[in-house]
This record gives sequence, structure tokens and C-alpha cells, in this order.
Amino acid sequence: MMDDVKQGLILKGIGGFYYVEAAEMVYECKTRGIFRKRGAAPYAGDWVNILIKEDGTGTIEDILPRKNQMVRPPVANIDQLMVVAATCEPSPSTLVIDKMIALAVDRGIEPILVLTKADLRDGEALEEIYRRAGIRTIAFSAVTRQGLEEVKSCLSGKVTAFTGNSQGAESSLLTC
Repeated sequence: MMDDVKQGLILKGIGGFYYVEAAEMVYECKTRGIFRKRGAAPYAGDWVNILIKEDGTGTIEDILPRKNQMVRPPVANIDQLMVVAATCEPSPSTLVIDKMIALAVDRGIEPILVLTKADLRDGEALEEIYRRAGIRTIAFSAVTRQGLEEVKSCLSGKVTAFTGNSQGAESSLLTC
């Protein structure tokens, strides 16, 4: 078997390893040193060319042009950003929410605000503020499953990144 070049999508990056989906397989890849020298880092969501070696591992050879990117979270080529904030425990930070929404809009990314822990505290006042500003807002509860179907419908056919404060119930949202 010879080395093979394929185009794929970076699903995630952890500790210098990137997991690239290409030709219906996921390959564990490292980057070439040239990216470090250029100060260019691959992000989840990047389309890349990878060289697949005989042992099944890969090397990222090229990062294809991006339609958009964010440094925090480090993602590229996304359609929408789900900004996750709890209605309580911890209290929502409108400053953080506003910054993430503004950054998404600036990058041509649709922001969606997901207010979690709706079973513990009603977030209607906060929902109303963002809805009036034209931001899609979803009240979500991992306990009652309120808003789950609406979140799922947002994800269909879209490349989506999630961001939010710690303890905002992001993990509960992702495991539902």
C-alpha cells in the first residue's frame, strides 16, 4: 500500500493530535512543522488535505481556505454558534453572552442563545431581551427535556460550535 492523500474535515484537536474525517473514516493526524513556523494552527472545522501513511495514521499537509474562524473557541468554517448560559447557578453573564454574540455576528456566524437550567429558574426576561434583538433563543432543561427538539432541529445540516461559561450545563445539553 502506498501513501495516499485525501481531503477531510477536522472534527477535533487534542494535545497536538487532530482527528480528521475523510472518505468515511476518522484518521489521527499530526501537523507538519511548517504550520508552526507560519504561526498557523489547524482548527476544528477546517477542511484539510492529509497524507495517510501505510500504518493508518496521517499528516495534515494543507489547510484549505476558511470561510470564517474564531480563536475562542478555536473553530473554523462554522454556520452557527450556540452560546450556552444557565438561567441560574451560576447567574448568567450578559457581558459574556453579548461578547460571544457580537463576535459571531462579526464573523458571519449565526448566534443562537441556549438558556439552560430552565427547570430551576425561568429565563423569560433574558429570553425576551435577546429575542427583541433578533437573536434566536431557546430555553432548555436537561431534567424536563424542554427545548431539546428545538436544539436538535437547529443542528440538522449545520456545522455548529458550542461555547459558554463553565457550569452552564453545556455537557448536559450535549449528552441529551
